[in-house]
Amino acid sequence: MPPVRARPTGLARVLVRAPVLLYRLGLGGLIAKHTLLLTTTGRRSGRPRVVPLDYQQEGDTFYLIAEGGSRSPWFRNLVANPEVEVRVGFRRMKGMATPLTDAKEKAVVLRLFQQRSARMAERYYGIPRGASDGDLLALASRRAVAAVRK
Repeated sequence: MPPVRARPTGLARVLVRAPVLLYRLGLGGLIAKHTLLLTTTGRRSGRPRVVPLDYQQEGDTFYLIAEGGSRSPWFRNLVANPEVEVRVGFRRMKGMATPLTDAKEKAVVLRLFQQRSARMAERYYGIPRGASDGDLLALASRRAVAAVRK
């Protein structure tokens, strides 16, 4: 599946990585409501890889959508090694990541993202505003979604 949006370069890449800097400066609490840091193990390098991601949380589960689909580096890394670390605000948690395969479960997650911000869901994940349950079910098969559980 081709990415919903092109991978950022130049100044856009610096801006996308800004949340990592905020977290490292101890200011992660400012953006923790919408952005977490996911640390995966590089599938080829074996080194830690940190990426800021939009998320939805239900209980002890964090849901993530790969903006670039299943070809996103962080998604490929967690498929290769599901042991990850999640940092939300001042909390760090070890977890196990699981790519979701059930279309109904993915549709529920897409709805969670849409309910929080229809504009962001449309822009970053291609979820149309006012999408019906049937629309989300059809879209779910083309989206890479992961669940991280403690």
